Amino acid sequence: MQFHYRIRDWVFALLIGTIFVQCASIAQPQGGPKDSLPPLVVGTTPAQRSVGFRDKRIVLNFNEYVALRDQQKEFLLSPPNLNGSKPTLTVKGRSIQVDFAEPLDSNTTYRLDFGNSIADNNEGNRLGNYAFVFSTGPQLDTLMMSGLTLDAQSRDSVIGAMIFFFDARADSVAAYDSTLFKARPDAVFRSDSSGLFLADILKDKDYRVYAILDKNGNQRYESGSDYVAMLDTACNPTRMADFDMWIEPATGRRGPRRQIDPPQVRFDLFLEEPLRRQTILGSSRPERQKLEVVFNAIRQADIVSFSAEGVDSTWLLRENGVKGDTVWYWIAPPTREEAQALPDTIRARITYVSQDSLWRDQLKSEELTFVHRIVDPTARNRRPTTAYADSLRQAREARRKAKRSARLQKKWIKVARQISRRRGDPRRSDAELLADSTLFQQVAVDTTQTERPKRADEQQPVRNPFGFEVMAANPLNPENHIRLRFAYPLREVDESRIRLTKISEGQSSLPSRDRQTTVAEASRKSETPEPFTVELDTATRRLLTIRAAWRADDEYHLLIPDSTFLNIAYQTNDTLQSTFKVADSSRYGSLVIDLRAAAPATDSNRCEYILELMNRDGKTVIQRIRHAVPGWRYTLRYLPAGTYRLRVTEDRNRNGEWDTGSLVQRRQPERIRFWEHPSTGQYILAKENWDVAVEVDLDELFSRPQ
Repeated sequence: MQFHYRIRDWVFALLIGTIFVQCASIAQPQGGPKDSLPPLVVGTTPAQRSVGFRDKRIVLNFNEYVALRDQQKEFLLSPPNLNGSKPTLTVKGRSIQVDFAEPLDSNTTYRLDFGNSIADNNEGNRLGNYAFVFSTGPQLDTLMMSGLTLDAQSRDSVIGAMIFFFDARADSVAAYDSTLFKARPDAVFRSDSSGLFLADILKDKDYRVYAILDKNGNQRYESGSDYVAMLDTACNPTRMADFDMWIEPATGRRGPRRQIDPPQVRFDLFLEEPLRRQTILGSSRPERQKLEVVFNAIRQADIVSFSAEGVDSTWLLRENGVKGDTVWYWIAPPTREEAQALPDTIRARITYVSQDSLWRDQLKSEELTFVHRIVDPTARNRRPTTAYADSLRQAREARRKAKRSARLQKKWIKVARQISRRRGDPRRSDAELLADSTLFQQVAVDTTQTERPKRADEQQPVRNPFGFEVMAANPLNPENHIRLRFAYPLREVDESRIRLTKISEGQSSLPSRDRQTTVAEASRKSETPEPFTVELDTATRRLLTIRAAWRADDEYHLLIPDSTFLNIAYQTNDTLQSTFKVADSSRYGSLVIDLRAAAPATDSNRCEYILELMNRDGKTVIQRIRHAVPGWRYTLRYLPAGTYRLRVTEDRNRNGEWDTGSLVQRRQPERIRFWEHPSTGQYILAKENWDVAVEVDLDELFSRPQ
C-alpha cells in the first residue's frame, strides 16, 4: 500500500511542476525568421549543359526538401517527343528524378523547362523559370532569339504563351498553313510574367515561329479557343539584331524579373475565327412576319437570291445581324388583310455563296421551311378537362375546405372559451362550447368562403405588343440626339403628332407687391414648342432619330401620343412621355485629335482608322470615331473630367470594325496602338470647359513597337 501511495504522490508532484512551468512560459517560443527563399540547385546528374547524354534519367539535387506544383501545366520538354508524351517526374526528398520513357533523338539539344513547378516543401516558395539543358550529341545548340508576346487588341502582355520554332522547310503548303497541326516543333519556349521569352537552344537555320496561348494545357493549337500569332517571314537567329538582357532585382512583393531591350520579335496574339465553309445552320420564324436564317461562318453572308412562296418579293425587307452570321427577312404586306392572311408555313428558296473542298467559291441553293407556332402563355396554367382530372380537382377542393373549416373551428373554440371564463361558467369541453348557441352571438368569426385570389397571369395588365427602346442619355449629349429603336420595322410615322417643347421657368404678370402671396404662380413652368426633324433609317426602318437645335443646360419635354407609329404587323404604340436635360458644355472637356500621315488622303487604297477614347485602364470605350482619315481633325466633346487613353486601330478593309487575324490565310490582325505623348506619357487629362489638343503621327505611331 505504501508503494502505491508513493506513486500517487510522485504523479501529483509532476503535474504541479508542469503547471508552474507552463505558467512561467507566457510568451510564444521564437523559431527564427520565416523561410522566404526558394530552393537552390546544389548539384545535377549529369551536369548542367552537358553533352553526349546517353542515359534515361536526370537527377536534380536541392538544398532542402522540395515538391512539384502544377507540373502537368508548367513542365515543358523541348523538343517534344513524337507522340507528345512527357517524361516522368518523381520527388524523392531533396531530389527530383526525370525519367525518359522513350529514347531521345540523337545529336539534339534538349531543354527541360520546369517553369514555376519547383517549390520548397514547407513554405511553398517557388523556384521560378528553372531550365535544365543538355545535348545527346557532341555539342550544344546555343543560338538565341528574344521576343515579346502581346494581346493584339488590349496590348497587354501575355503570360505563359508557348513559342514554337519549326523548320522553315516543313511549311510547304501555301494556301492552308498546316505547320501547327502536322509538323513537330524543333524547340518550344514559354513567355514569362512580363510577356518576354528567350529561346536559347536554336540552330543556324531558318525557322517558322508561332506563339499560342494554350487554354487547356494540351500543348496543341485548337482553333477558336487558343490565341495564336505568327511571324510573316522565316527568321534565322544569326541574322537578328542584337539585344540587351538583364535581371531587375526584387522590389517589395515583386521578385526578380528578366528584362530584354529591344525584343527581336513581337507577337500579337489573336483569337482566330475558324475558317468554315459557308453553310446554313438553321432557319426559324420567331415572329409571324419575321424569317430568320443562321449561317455557319461569322462573316457577312453573300446571298444571291431569296424567294418565298406566297410572298411578293417587294414585301421583303432584309436586315443583317451585328456579327454577320444571321440574316432576317421582314414580311411587310401593303394591307392588313394580306398580313393576316400569311400562311403558318412558308417555304422559301435561298441561293448563296459557299465553298467547295478546295475553298473555291460556288453557288449553293437550299429549300427552307418557316413555321410560325402561336404559343399561348396561359396554356400551361389551363386545367385539364378530363373526368379523372375533375375528380382529382374535387378531392383537392374538399381537402382544402376541410382544413379551412378545422382552422376556423379551432379559432372559434379559443374565443368562446375566453368568453365563457369571463362569464364565470364552469370549465366545459370543446363539444359543449360548440353546442352553446348563446356564444355564437358574441363570437364574431367570419366563416364565409373567401374569394379565390387571381393567378399572376390574370392580375397582369394586357401588354401592348408594340415594342421600342429609347436610346438617349440624361443629360443629353447634343451631338447624339434622341434615337428610338423598334422591335418591328415601321410602316407609317405620323410626324405631325410628335410634340417637342422646351421647359422654362414661368414669369408672373402680377405686380411685385403681390408676388409674395403667389409663390406657386411665380414658380410655374411654361413649355414652348421647339422645331425638330425626324429621320427614319431606310435600310431596316427600325431606327428613328429626332434632331433639334439643342441648347446647353435647357430642359425639354418629348410627347409621342398613342398610334403615332404603325409597324408592319399593324401594331401601334402607347403614349410616350419623356423629360430630359441637355448637357452644359462648360461642365465638360473636349479632345481635339489631329491625324497626320505621309500618305495623301485622296489615295483610293488609303487605310482608314478607328479612334477610341478609353478610360484610364484602357478597358472601356468612352467615345468612338470610325472611318477617320489622315489630314483631318476630329473633336470629341462632352467628356467628364478625368484621365483617358487614346487607342488607334488600323482599319485596312475600312469596315469600321477591328478584324482579327487568320492563321489559315496567314493574315495578321489589324494593328492597334495606344497613343503616347513623348513627354507627358500615354494619359490624356480632360478638364471642365477645357480643350485638349493631341497630334497623332500615324506613321510614327505604327512604326514604333508597342
